[in-house]
Formats: sequence, C-alpha cells, structure tokens
Amino acid sequence: MKTEVLNLIPIMLMSIVLATSCTEDIDTSSRYVFKERTIGSYLSDHNQFSEYVRLCKEQEVSDVSETSVYQLLTAYGAYTCFAPTNEAIQLYLDTLCIKGIIPEPSWDAFPNDRVKDSIRYVIVMNSLIDGKDAERKMFTVSEFPDNNEEFSLSTMADCKISIIYAQNDPDSCFIDGKCPVSIKNRDIECLNGFIHELSYAINPTSETLGSTLHLYATQPDCGYFIMAKLVEACGLTDTLSVVKDYAYEKLVKTGVIKDSWWPNLGTNVPPQENRKYGFTLFAETDDFWTKTLKKDLKDITIDDVRQWVANQGFYPDAINDENYKDENNLINQFVTYHLLPCRLPVDKLVLHYNERGYNPRGRIKAPTVPVWNHYVTMGKRRLLRLWESAESHGVYLNRFPVLDNGRHGNYHELSCTTENEGIYINTDVDSKMVKLMNSIIYPIDKVLAYDNHVRHELMRSRLRYDVWEFAPEMMSNDMRCMSYFHRYSFPADEVYQYFDDININTKDMIFYLLNGINQEWPNYQADEMLCEGMYDVTLRLPPVPISGTYEIRMGVSTESPWRGICQVYYGEDKDALYPAGIPVNMSLGGTDPLLKWEADTQDDDYNAEIDKRMRNNGFMKGPEYFTEVPGGNQTARSLAKTTRRILLRTHIDSEKVYYLRFKSVQDNPNKQLFLDYIEWCPKEIYDNPNTPEDIW
Repeated sequence: MKTEVLNLIPIMLMSIVLATSCTEDIDTSSRYVFKERTIGSYLSDHNQFSEYVRLCKEQEVSDVSETSVYQLLTAYGAYTCFAPTNEAIQLYLDTLCIKGIIPEPSWDAFPNDRVKDSIRYVIVMNSLIDGKDAERKMFTVSEFPDNNEEFSLSTMADCKISIIYAQNDPDSCFIDGKCPVSIKNRDIECLNGFIHELSYAINPTSETLGSTLHLYATQPDCGYFIMAKLVEACGLTDTLSVVKDYAYEKLVKTGVIKDSWWPNLGTNVPPQENRKYGFTLFAETDDFWTKTLKKDLKDITIDDVRQWVANQGFYPDAINDENYKDENNLINQFVTYHLLPCRLPVDKLVLHYNERGYNPRGRIKAPTVPVWNHYVTMGKRRLLRLWESAESHGVYLNRFPVLDNGRHGNYHELSCTTENEGIYINTDVDSKMVKLMNSIIYPIDKVLAYDNHVRHELMRSRLRYDVWEFAPEMMSNDMRCMSYFHRYSFPADEVYQYFDDININTKDMIFYLLNGINQEWPNYQADEMLCEGMYDVTLRLPPVPISGTYEIRMGVSTESPWRGICQVYYGEDKDALYPAGIPVNMSLGGTDPLLKWEADTQDDDYNAEIDKRMRNNGFMKGPEYFTEVPGGNQTARSLAKTTRRILLRTHIDSEKVYYLRFKSVQDNPNKQLFLDYIEWCPKEIYDNPNTPEDIW
C-alpha cells in the first residue's frame, strides 16, 4: 500500500502543476526554463508549434496503444524534443511536392490515409528521443554528440540521427545535416525534458545499403559507381536490404518473449525489443579506381577489376571466373572482405572506455594507447582489424605499428612503416561517407584486401576480443558499450534464436548483457556476458588468420560472489565437442593459493618468475592494458580479482570453424557464468624463447 501511494505522488504533483501552470504569452526570442510546465503545455502555448501539436495529438504511440504522443508529452518522462515550427513542416511538405509524392504542399493533397499517416509518423516520431529507460537521458546542446556522430539513443521511430556543426560557427548545428537547430530557442527546459526548435522537420533516410547500391550502379557521379556494380554482380543486393527481424519483435510485443527474472538481485531483466540487421561497407571510391586502372569511369568493367585484383596476387586460392555469386570466386572474396555484418557508427568504429590513460568522462576524449576491434567479415569468414591510437590520428583498417610494450613501457606506438600503416577511414563531414537506415558506407583511398601480409601480421598479434564481438547483433542493436548502465535478456533458442553465432541451449537459465558503464567494474570495454541457472551456451569462434598452434584464454573477474564453475568444451562439431581441460572455477581470485598470484615488485626477474609460476598452473595475471576505473591507475594486472584462465593449447586450422561451449557443473541455479573477453595467442608469442609475451 505504501508503494502504491508513493507511485501516485509524481502523478498528483503533475496534476497540480498542470492545473496551476500559467498561460501568458512569452517572448520566444530567448532561451527559457519552464520546469513547472510539460513539453506538451509549452508547445500548446506557442503558436509557432500549432501544426506540430496537431500532429502529435493525431499520432498514436504504437499500433498496440491508443495513447497519443501529445499525451506522453503532458506526462512524466524524460524526452528530448526537436520541435519543428509550422514553417518547418510546410517546408517538408514542399519537398514532398517536389518529389511528386503529393500534387501540392498540403495535408489535404495526400493520395490516401496510409501515405498521410506514414508522413505524420516520420515527422512526429523522429522528433522525439525517449530517455526514461536510459537513466533519464536527455540531450541539451552541450550534450549533443561530436561532429558527424550519432546520438547515443534512437528516435521514437527507432532511427539514428546525427549532428553536424557549422565549420566557422560552432553554435550553429544541424540534425542529419539539413535540419537547423534554432540558436535562440534551444535548451528549453520543461518538467519532462528539453525542447529544441527546428526550422525543418527531421526525416531520416529510409534507404538501405542494398537499395542505395542498386541505385548507385546506374549513377556514375555517385562516388561509388564501381563498388556498387561489384556488389550487384555478387548478388548481395537483397541481403544488404534487410532491416529488421519483424517476427522477433512481434513475439516481444505480444509477450511471448518475456522479462527474465534475475534471482540474485530480485529484479526483472527486460528482453531486447529489437532485432535489427546492420552492415558496414568500406569502399574504395571511384577516384581510386580511375587512378588505379587509368581508364575513364564509365569504361571500367567488372572484368577490368577482376584482372587487376588477380594481378595483385590477392586471394590466390580463389576461382578466377565470372561466377561472381560463388563464395569461392575471386571478386566475391574481394568484395565481401569490404563488408561487415553489423552497422558501425563513427563513434564506435573502435570502442574507447577503460584502456590505460583514457578518460571517457572528460570533455575532450583523446585516444591514448591503441584501441582495436577485430571483426569477422561477410562471405568467407576473415578478420578485419580496426585500430586507433594517439599516434594514428584517426581510425585505420589493418594497421600494425611497433608498440612500446616492455614491462616499463607505455604501450604507445613507437613507429609504423608505410607497409603497416593501414588504410585511413575518413569520417569528416565533407567526406563521401553515406549514412543509411541499416548501414554506413565509409570511403577509403587504398585497396583493402586480406593478403598474405595482413594475415601474417595478424598471426604475429595476440587477438583479444570482448565476448560480445562474437555477436554482430549487439552492435547493430545499439547494445555495445552503451553510454548508460543497462541490461537486456535474450530468449533461449527453443523460444527464438536471437544470435547467429551464439546458441543458448536450454531454457533453464537466463542469458543477458550487463553493461558496466560507470559501474567501476574491471571489465574490458565495459560489457559482460552473464548466464544464471543451469546454463549451457555455445559460441561460434572467429577464424584465425593462419593455421598454427594457439593458446585460448578467458578473462575472469571475481568481482561477484555469484561466480560459478563451468565445464568448457571445444571442437569443430557443435553437437559433439570435447572437454577442454578440467572445469573452470570462476570464483577463484588471485588471493587463492592455487593461483600463486603476487603483486608486481621492483624486481623484473622476480615478476617474470611469478608469471611463469602462474602459467604452470594454468593462470595468468590480467592485462596491464585496461584499468578498473576509467582514467584510473589500477590496471587489471595489478588486481588480484582479475585474472586469465588458459583454457587450452591446440592446433587451429584457418579454414575450419570451431566452437566453445560453457556448461554449468553445479546444481546451484544462483551461480553464474561470467564471460568478459577471450584471447587467442599464437605459439610464437606465448612460447618465444627470445622475446617473452608482453604484460599488456
């Protein structure tokens, strides 16, 4: 009863505020604070928004709710409202008239209600960001993203919008590059959020990568004419046109996929509402091809590109014929290495969070030690490295510098040869970057190929992955390294298979993401994968660059008393994997005598002996690379609770697919599987007699 009364207090206060709010005309030429008024009441009292208010009253929140958007804006909430003026909406109608969608710029001119309703939906639902489930996140202008980056939250139409700042006037900014934010009427604070006046209605593109490239293949002046023709020849247009898994989303809306109960904390974990598909294309521009092939753009054929690729010695084992749709074809392998099965926005090309020296809480977030992610490309599964450091001055593809990685080094780049420099990803506003509903196209000015040099450099690298990198769905659905603390659960495969590369084998468990942003947990890149109950999970592993002997390790943090014991299985046949050593006890920290952990001393020889002693028992200290608290000094190596477990050493074939399975061996349903990161280390690094493996 007490809880019910407490829940009514905000509603009662809201009613009092609404009943007593003032209605006098106020000069709109300066910024205001209306903490005693809702967004809805403010908009209603200012005539320049009358058309927007009308549309909000007509627009229902969803197809399963009769509540109008306007009703939301008069209730308790946490909204960022990009409110278009009457003139802004009229300008948008003018644009629709020019495009031939309506014969005249009027709401009465729509050919039918379906089209009119869809346009109203675009205007209203893209004007609002709901931050109530994101720690009440609301965006003032000072909290807008950096230039050409996207807002961390989607609009209520589930679209991503970005910001562009005028080059010589940082106060002037544009949503999606075409919707000016009023300089005078912005940051208007209301009881349930902030209002920013716009002089053009937000209308994100509805084009997909497939539809865009299909169009580009007929437009020699688009900048990506050659790449578009190559993608079409490979038969990828339909694949690159998908946007959402509507079957999954229907199951969530209808309650078939429900919240999961988290017994340890006595709370529900909601399911991820969406299952969106995403893609990223790194594309050589047409300028590259005309300079490289020394031909006029319109004269360049697919066969010209095929012969050039073959002459470079790329993909020597591929079939060099005109059956481009075959995964083993030369052009198919060339093209698909440019494609990732996830949508990577500018600010998440690499994931900055708690790498040593980096401070995500500062206004200027300058790179420090290198940050990398290794993604598995489309087509034949191969690795593509994305890399950024203080010395690189931007994000690069397949960069391999020399690092200061000694015990007393700082892990910064010491040097980088031209051969290892990699390919710069241009994300400037004036670049030819293309943002689409399900994808982003990034321009590159060097050829991108998985050649022998790239493979050998990757082979000489310790490959460390956040476990969620194994699931492209995490990035495409905005769940990687979120800007706010959150958790999502996912159904067992028996109910619905959410992940392509992760199998949740039993319903007697809950499987979820726990985002550690601002929680000061010693997690690599903040996120962790957790399972509770009688868990049984199988991961399809990324490929190795070259066949050889590798050591596979997992990072373990004993931050929680709920860590359990699991048996790890490994092999090629997902249904017949073999045990990889003895069960892993994730509750064992460095203070346990079995690990023989000791803090580093001033004696490097003694420190090396500690490392050797731990390895003999199948353990390693955590990496020096990341810290417990972002911007802090306590590294994972210095923490007894953060260690690595050596799961197995084995020969791995670069052409085969392997799996890791984690299965509970306890009857206690409250014990959990904790997965943070997994790393592959080639034998020439972990067993090098001349240069021991670095501590990073």
